[in-house]
Amino acid sequence: MGRPLRIQFPGACYLITLEGNNRANIFISNADMRQFLMFLKSLKTRFGLKIYAYCLLPNRIVLVLETAQPNLAAAMQALGTAYTKRFNSAHNTVGHVFQGRYRSLVVDKERYLSEVTRYAHLEPARSGQRESPWRYPWSSCADYVQVLNLPHESLVDTDEVLAKFGKNKLAASVRYLKWIKERLKSPADIVLPVARGLAIGQEPFLAKVLSQHPELADESARRQENIAKARRIVAEVAAIHGMEEERLLGRIQWREVCLIRREAIQRVWKEAGLGVGEISRIFHRTPSAISQIIRALERSS
Repeated sequence: MGRPLRIQFPGACYLITLEGNNRANIFISNADMRQFLMFLKSLKTRFGLKIYAYCLLPNRIVLVLETAQPNLAAAMQALGTAYTKRFNSAHNTVGHVFQGRYRSLVVDKERYLSEVTRYAHLEPARSGQRESPWRYPWSSCADYVQVLNLPHESLVDTDEVLAKFGKNKLAASVRYLKWIKERLKSPADIVLPVARGLAIGQEPFLAKVLSQHPELADESARRQENIAKARRIVAEVAAIHGMEEERLLGRIQWREVCLIRREAIQRVWKEAGLGVGEISRIFHRTPSAISQIIRALERSS
C-alpha cells in the first residue's frame, strides 16, 4: 500500500512531528532528552540542516528544520535509528520507540516560518505544562527570548526568524517574547493552514512546489485520488447500513458500530491503495490501532 508523499528538495523547510509508539513515552529521563539533542546536533552537521525550533515532550517531538539537500528521509532515519538503539540499551527494552513514520509538512518559509516556530514553542502549553514556554528547558524558545545568555554555539538558527521582528537582536527577542505571550492564554487556537495534508501554506505555494517537481505532482495526484476513493467507500458502507458517517468515524465502541467500522477499514485497505497512516487519519485512530484491526481481519479471512 502507498505511503504518504515525502516532498524533498534543496532548501525545503519542514514542520515535523514524532510520537511515542502506542502513545508511550519517548523520553523517560532528562538524560534521554539530552542524548536526543546530541544526536540532533550531530545530524545537523552531517546532513547540513538548519534547526529553527524544537520541543521535546515525554511522548511527542516537534521540529522545525531546513535541508540544504533533498535528504530529509535519510536524516530522520538516522536520527530515529540512533535514538531507538540508545533508548533500548539504556532502559533494557526492545522494539519501536516511535509511532510509525514521522509526519512532515513542507513550510512556506516566506509567510509561515515564524508562525511554525511559535507553534513549536507553545507545544508545552498545549499539553498542559504549567511552566512558561520560555522557561521550559526542553524547547528552543529560550534561544529566541534570552539572546544575551545563550552559549556561543547554539543548536538553533534564530537569526532568520528574529530578523522579522527587528534589526536589533535584543529588541527583536523582546518582540518575539511578546508575540509568544499573545497566544499563551489560548495556545490551542493556533491553526496552521495545511494544504492537501502536505504543506503549511496556501494552495498556490504547494502548487508551485509540485510544478517544480513533476514526479511529486504525479504522486500527489494519485494520493488525492486514493483518498477521495477511500472517502467514497466510507460513505457507501455507511449508506448500506443506514449509519451516519460521523458515527462510523467517531469514537463509539458499540459492537454494531465497530463491526461496520471494521468493514469500512477492510474495504479501504484493500481497494483504496492507502497506507496505514493515511487510513488512521481518515478514521481518527492511531496507526497502531488500524494495523491491529487489519491484521485481525486478514487472520479471519
